[in-house]
Amino acid sequence: MKTQFQIILFIVTFLSGFAVFGESAALQPQSQGDITFVSGGVGLDEIDAMRALKPKYNLHLLFAVNSGEYLSDIEVAIFDKKGNIFMQAMSLGPFMLVNLKSGSYYVKASLDGRVISKKVTITGHKTTSLSIIWPHE
Repeated sequence: MKTQFQIILFIVTFLSGFAVFGESAALQPQSQGDITFVSGGVGLDEIDAMRALKPKYNLHLLFAVNSGEYLSDIEVAIFDKKGNIFMQAMSLGPFMLVNLKSGSYYVKASLDGRVISKKVTITGHKTTSLSIIWPHE
C-alpha cells in the first residue's frame, strides 16, 4: 500500500512538473522593438501566472464581451499619436501585459473584424489598466 502511494505521488509530482513547464513556455514574454509583452489567461494556472507577471508591466489589457465572457485570439495593435505602429500581435487569452515607454498611445483591438480603439497614456512605471469590451451580438 505504501509503495502504491509513493508511485502515485511520484507520477503526480512528475506530471505536474510538465504542466508547470508547459504553462511557463506558453507565457514567454515577446518583444517587438523596445516593447515587451505577454498574453494569456486561459485556465486557472495561466491566470495565476499572469497575475504574478503583472508587476513587471505598465499596461494591463483585458478583452471581454459586455456579457462578462472573456475573449482570446484578439488582434492587438499599438500606435503613437502620429499613427506609427509600435506593436502588432495576437492576444492568446483575455489578458495582455505590455511594457511601453512614457507617452500617449492608441490601442486597437479587433475581434472578427469589429475594431475598438482606445487612447491610453503611460507615465513611467505607473500601472495603467485598460478594458476593451465588445457588445454582445
